[in-house]
Amino acid sequence: MTEPAHRGLRTADIRARGGWHPSYVRVLAAASDGDYGFALVDGNGDGAELEAEAWLWDSGQWVPGSSSGAGPLDYVGSLQTGGEVGPARFAYGRAPGRRVITVSFEHRQYDVPVSQADVWVFVKVATDPVGCGSPTLAG
Repeated sequence: MTEPAHRGLRTADIRARGGWHPSYVRVLAAASDGDYGFALVDGNGDGAELEAEAWLWDSGQWVPGSSSGAGPLDYVGSLQTGGEVGPARFAYGRAPGRRVITVSFEHRQYDVPVSQADVWVFVKVATDPVGCGSPTLAG
């Protein structure tokens, strides 16, 4: 994939355009690939109910797409998969005590940083959106 002519999804974009109250929201992790992004957000800052959010680059800015409940932070497993935004596939998980995890997707491996909140997110535009499957943990 050709690198986009724009910047990647940032915490500032999510805070500014995600519809969350800025005094309480915590962006636990965010990632993007091309025109597609994904973030795990704690809307009220207490870890009780997270949101898995898809983001799209549109008209010169990142805009929120779909959002779904991801449950409490303590119940996020090591791998949650199956999500898609356009031709991109995403996954996220919790990895306490780790700094990096490795995700396998479309026969390639990617090192993914684990945030200070012990979570990681991954998004990648699929070369074959129909037959690509879901990202998995490597190893």
